[in-house]
Amino acid sequence: MSLHPVIRLRDSRRFEESNSASSNVNSRVEKRINNTCRRLMAIPGHVNKGEMRSSLNSMGMLVDHYFSFKPSSRKNPRKQRDGIFYSGTKQDKSLTEVVEETKNKQTRLLFMGLLNAYLQAKGPTDLRRCARPLLITEDPEGRLHPTHLARAWSLLQLLPMQKILTTNSGDLLGQVPLNSVRRLVRQSDKTVATSLPRQGLSKDELRRIGFHIRFHRSGALFARCWLLVEGETEVWLFNELANQCGYNLAAEGVQIIEFAQSGLRSLVKVAKAFGIDWHVVTDGDAAGKKYAQAVKALLGHDQERHRLTELPDRDIEHFLYNNGFELFFKQMVKIPVDHPIPAKKVVARVLKKKAKPDLALAIVSFCEEQGVECIPLLLRWTLKRVVTMANGNT
Repeated sequence: MSLHPVIRLRDSRRFEESNSASSNVNSRVEKRINNTCRRLMAIPGHVNKGEMRSSLNSMGMLVDHYFSFKPSSRKNPRKQRDGIFYSGTKQDKSLTEVVEETKNKQTRLLFMGLLNAYLQAKGPTDLRRCARPLLITEDPEGRLHPTHLARAWSLLQLLPMQKILTTNSGDLLGQVPLNSVRRLVRQSDKTVATSLPRQGLSKDELRRIGFHIRFHRSGALFARCWLLVEGETEVWLFNELANQCGYNLAAEGVQIIEFAQSGLRSLVKVAKAFGIDWHVVTDGDAAGKKYAQAVKALLGHDQERHRLTELPDRDIEHFLYNNGFELFFKQMVKIPVDHPIPAKKVVARVLKKKAKPDLALAIVSFCEEQGVECIPLLLRWTLKRVVTMANGNT
């Protein structure tokens, strides 16, 4: 406990004043920094530049004392784990050097606030110089602007210790590799921690998943169910048609993700690893049939209809054309209703006139005018299924 104490970092305003009467030099410096931080939060205009300069200068001594650990040059079996949290470009610099080099006043003040929270969290206990605490940080996004949150995380990354961070922030989640994420899933009798397996995903899969999930949709890891679709048209349609059916997908815990660029198998593996339910919608063309076969190979003990919806037509546009939208498509390109033109040519003309997202929005507007009953039954069933799956994952 003296070498690896657990320190719970919270908003320092929640801590009571310490009554320690220690005459230790570090204790006096800690108290000075604490007083400055409290005054900055309570009456910032009354803290003069001299007091702030004095506290910032004193900060260096405490940083050297509490964060003097230098990683060993020999091979470290924990390097891969710790490397997630320790900036590779600044490993040769001490924290004091990093803070001194920054010219940003807000960054320095933010670091002083983080240091004060750390000192208050450790309490009156004197940490040994060689101690490496386990730092637990709870929901730092609660009181920080996204810009300050990014700065705070960049500073926390420099601390040479293992960190456990709880967050509801998709922005913060996107700052760390998926391998370091532990998703907590509440079950009927317990809460389990899920994570990506060490094996099972290639480097290329991890790169693509990292790009499409971590950078573009990090909030998807908070979802209870993923609706996996082929392209942008389906994303627009399912989102907007769900609203017309009375579902708020975000509030239900459903995230729509197009899988064509990131890879269907990879996404399903990630969903399974993190305990997220999933359902796939595929087209009826050759590529769609391959996707459907991939889903069937991943079913395990699940029923096919629980995981897969196959459109009976070559794509979503042809499916809609053959399920109540023929008049809509023909009117869009001014083709007489009784003209015996094949569906393929009508759809091709429509897509030549309008981009797919624009067509999707036009279809949504048409459905708003005609009412929910004009939405094809298969699409309504799919929406109901994923919402039910998400509700079963609460």
